[in-house]
Amino acid sequence: MTTDALTYRFINTTTFVMGNRKNAGKTTFLNWALNQIRKVESPAFATIGIDGENNDMIDGRNKPQIKTIKGDAIVTSTNMLAKSNGLFKIEKAFPIYTQLGQIVIAKTVRDGNIELVGPEHNEQLTQVVDHLMHELGYKSIIIDGAASRITPVNSIPDSGFYYLVNIDHRNLKKTIEQMQLLSLCSKFETLDVETNHFKIDGALTATKLNNITNEYSTLLINDLTSVFINYTQLTKLLQQVDIKVKNKLNLKGFVIVLKDIEQTEFDRLITNKNIDSEIIYNPYVH
Repeated sequence: MTTDALTYRFINTTTFVMGNRKNAGKTTFLNWALNQIRKVESPAFATIGIDGENNDMIDGRNKPQIKTIKGDAIVTSTNMLAKSNGLFKIEKAFPIYTQLGQIVIAKTVRDGNIELVGPEHNEQLTQVVDHLMHELGYKSIIIDGAASRITPVNSIPDSGFYYLVNIDHRNLKKTIEQMQLLSLCSKFETLDVETNHFKIDGALTATKLNNITNEYSTLLINDLTSVFINYTQLTKLLQQVDIKVKNKLNLKGFVIVLKDIEQTEFDRLITNKNIDSEIIYNPYVH
C-alpha cells in the first residue's frame, strides 16, 4: 500500500496505537502517523496515562521525542508544557490530576518537542476526546495506547486501533500465535438479536470452558480483550459454538517491525495462518 493511501486511514477518525510490548516502537509510529495527518489537516494527539517507553526498539536508540507543530492540539500536563521547548495556548484544563500535573488540552503556537501525559480512566479519556472533537473541531486524533491494553478503544465510538508488533526470532512463534488470536477475535460480531446464549462474565478462560453446555449455540463475551485462551483452544471452541461480543473493537491492521527476520521469510511463515487482517511493514522506513 502506498504512503498516500495510508494517510487517509487517519483522517476523520480516532486511531489508537497499541503494541505487543513496551518499547515496541509506538512513538516512532505515532510521529509518522501525525505527519500523515498534517498533509491534510492539523491533528490532535494524546496518550493513555504516562508514556513509559524509554527507548525505541526499531533501532535501539533512545526513544524519539514527539514533535508538535503549530496548529496541533495536544493532551498533556501543565508540567510537561513548562518543560517543552515549544509554545502553547491552553484551550481546556480538566479536573484530572497526575503526579506530573493537571491534564490540559493545549494548541501548539510554536513548534517543539512534547512529552504526553493523559488520563488513566476510560471515562476521562472519553471526556477529553469529546472536547477535542466537538468543542475544538479536531476530527483526526491519534492516541498512544499502553502496551497490551486495548480496552480503551471501546471508550471512543467509531474508533479503531493499529497493533504494532515488534518481532525477532526469540518471540517469533509466540507473536504469530498472538496475531492469529487477535485477528480471529476481531471478526466476532455483536449479538444483533436475542438468541439462546451463554454469557461469560469477565474473562473467557480455559476453566470456564467446562461450564458451557450443549444447550447453547452462542457464547457472549464482552469484547476481544476478554479472550484468555490460546488460538488452538479458541478454534476448537468455535467448532462447538458461535461467539458474539457486546462490544466490537475495530482492528485496523498490524504494523510489523522485523528485527532479525527478512520480510520474505515472515510472509512465508504466516501463510495459511488465518491472519485475516491488514499487515503493514515499517511504513516509516520505506
